Amino acid sequence: MNLKISIFGAGHGGITAAVDMTERGHEVTLYQSPQSEKDLSKIEETGEINFKGSPVKVHRFTRDVSEAVKGQDVLMLAIPSTAVESVAENIAPHLEDGQYVFINSASAMCSIRFKRVLHNMKADVDVKVGETMSLTYASRYHVDRNEAELISYNKHNLFAAYPARHTEEMLEVLNRMYDYLKPAENIIETTLNNGNPESHPGPSILNAGRIDYAGNQFYLYKEGITEHTVNVIHRIDEERQSICKALGFEVLSKSERSVRSGYFEENASLREQYNNSKVLKDILGPTDLENRYVTEDVSNGLVLWASIGDMVDVHTPVIDSVITLTGVLLERDYFKEGVTLKKLGIERVSSKELNQLMKYDSTRD
Repeated sequence: MNLKISIFGAGHGGITAAVDMTERGHEVTLYQSPQSEKDLSKIEETGEINFKGSPVKVHRFTRDVSEAVKGQDVLMLAIPSTAVESVAENIAPHLEDGQYVFINSASAMCSIRFKRVLHNMKADVDVKVGETMSLTYASRYHVDRNEAELISYNKHNLFAAYPARHTEEMLEVLNRMYDYLKPAENIIETTLNNGNPESHPGPSILNAGRIDYAGNQFYLYKEGITEHTVNVIHRIDEERQSICKALGFEVLSKSERSVRSGYFEENASLREQYNNSKVLKDILGPTDLENRYVTEDVSNGLVLWASIGDMVDVHTPVIDSVITLTGVLLERDYFKEGVTLKKLGIERVSSKELNQLMKYDSTRD
């Protein structure tokens, strides 16, 4: 059975999702925020996006949020985690009973954040909300030729609903869209398996001088991850694994997770896996330190991981150091600004109680 899908977030991932879902037979509406400065005039004029050598016509392109929400089965949010609250505020007044909100991005406990906004604006609507550990694609949209490039699918993408008791129901629907979604215990597990916070901030800030000098020619994965900077990734990953172990989740290394997802090849060192990844190595950037590789992956990534570690008594000295140094470089207090469990209304609880809490909707208490 085909679905009516609206995609919010007309960036690389959202545009790729629009053509991919259309190719799979779904009726797709692509929404672009009126505040967006990205030039999508070619899509607006024709409804077409070039994909795999041929134009693909999506059902509708719109900047009217009510039009994008009304009558849809699935609302896919292919957005930065930093935008969750603002997007939720935008669409909440228009939501309808029975809809599924699918947050398809880098997991940062985005579902509970969405539900908190919804509780304040339209608490009586019956919608289900869940998130992937990361975007379903590695992809790029080339504006000059109006072409979506699907580099690779994420071939083992953890998914959980908030509350977790809705995960199975949501997967029954979302599996009609994607082949690689796997159930996670809850959104804490998806958050701790988001690969960006360990891959991006540490190596980026260690290459700050190079980025400041010639950022438009910098390739993080094949140039910035070296025999020395990779050690920071290893140490952050060890701390992340300790948090997973404390919470009773599956414990896999960065290398093992990325091989399983199809991003890395087996039988190589972690540095070589990054440097030679067919999926990642030719992706440009970050081109400056005010890039989401740094700002988003610290404020919505490492800070959140550190707060989870604090909750379950796991020390995170290297994570804390990267957060501190990033704050020094950008003259901000990321421990104060970033997303934490406390800011999400979760006070001191045990690891067992924390997992149990994710099974129920605490925003309604």
